[in-house]
Amino acid sequence: MSTSSQASRNINMNIYETLYGFSEDVNPIPILAEGVEISDDGLTYVFTLRQGVKFHNGKEMTARDVKASLERYRKVGATANLLSPVKDIEITGDYEVTFHMEAATPTFLEAFSSPRAPAVIIPEEDADTEAGKNSFVGTGPYKFVEYVPDSHVTLERFDDYTADTRYEGMDGFGGKKTAWLDKVTFRIIPEPGAQVAALEAGEVHVLEQIPMPAARRLESNEDITLYENMPWAFTTFIMNLNVPPTDNVKFREAVQVAINMEEVMAISSEGLYQLNHRWQYPGSTYDPGDIGAEYYNLADVDRAKALLEEAGYNGEEFVILTDSNIPQHGKSAVVIAENLKAAGINAVINQVDWPTALNIRMQDEGWNGWTLQMGIEPFLGPVGLIATLTSPARPHFVKPDPELDALYQELISGTTVEARQETFKKIQQRMYELFAVVKVGDSGLMQAARSNVKGFKPYRYPRVNDLWIE
Repeated sequence: MSTSSQASRNINMNIYETLYGFSEDVNPIPILAEGVEISDDGLTYVFTLRQGVKFHNGKEMTARDVKASLERYRKVGATANLLSPVKDIEITGDYEVTFHMEAATPTFLEAFSSPRAPAVIIPEEDADTEAGKNSFVGTGPYKFVEYVPDSHVTLERFDDYTADTRYEGMDGFGGKKTAWLDKVTFRIIPEPGAQVAALEAGEVHVLEQIPMPAARRLESNEDITLYENMPWAFTTFIMNLNVPPTDNVKFREAVQVAINMEEVMAISSEGLYQLNHRWQYPGSTYDPGDIGAEYYNLADVDRAKALLEEAGYNGEEFVILTDSNIPQHGKSAVVIAENLKAAGINAVINQVDWPTALNIRMQDEGWNGWTLQMGIEPFLGPVGLIATLTSPARPHFVKPDPELDALYQELISGTTVEARQETFKKIQQRMYELFAVVKVGDSGLMQAARSNVKGFKPYRYPRVNDLWIE
């Protein structure tokens, strides 16, 4: 996909599929591939494809479609650097493609399975289209019908869907998917109160996210089932290293020490959060321990002012980019702005709608800080997370950091878990030297569904396969 937008991904992953993807327990599993054979030296990956898989246009998927899709992803994929270890892709049979690697990359299959901006398979004839301009034809259980801006997206069951009978049922992004519903409508309702009202009235069946106050109010409502997901996302504040004053590391450190993380998290998450300075979730395989904790949740105005003086800051405007669609983003921006003003930073908020925010943040100028919930990235583990912060793809903070880039290469080439753990500790340390992204904390997510919705299981995107309504 040419976007890593959560809203786009959550719809598209019901339309498209990938060669490999993550299982429920976040392990790579074959989806459109039968499997993969990896050479002993790690330089060759031979993917055998499932036969008889149909696209929504009736055409059978072959190796030509796979190669064309992946070559397109190299050009327009939002995380195209996931394919950077691949020297070339060769068609070695009607249903076989071979990846020749630049070097052995033990973490490649894990990274390649990433759902952040998935390398989906599309028909060969769509491969030369511009980003976002293809025919929206995939292999998934539902096919695209229409998109009405500011209203809805409609999908329809693909009657010729080729279910993967190797599995007993759905498994993460893969498994055996069954489309029970004839039609699915994703409604665009920006105002959270209106979303909840639509759920209560039965006008919608599932809410991907429900505000905590509404969830508490509906706890005793027998017509509504609530689902708590904790942790769900990193709350972050990303800075633009390409423009002043955020091109100065001392200024960025001042921002880090000025922010009251507990205040930001309590307000933005409405109480469903945990404080966490780590760039992984506590207790995970790559938990880096206390590295960086000395910079976390300080709310130290005096220290921030001293750093600003050292940086030579003269009251230049500090533009905080945020959006009006994701409540946590706007609430975080307000609290962060007040924290920074208290330290003497001339913080102003530019709040726009989500599509406009995405467009602005892709510009090299025009913003200094950007509030972002990293939902899918920490779920992916360290490789998928750090890929968003390194080149050759455009890092979130705009200007690449050569040291972080080198550590990412060290991470993906580590031959053992222990080696990668040590590298990730160095990455954690670098994040608290660079101060390009402020890790504010971990937030949870409440979801809700009408009680007559059956088969719903919370996951990283709303899976409409295997759902039915009684």
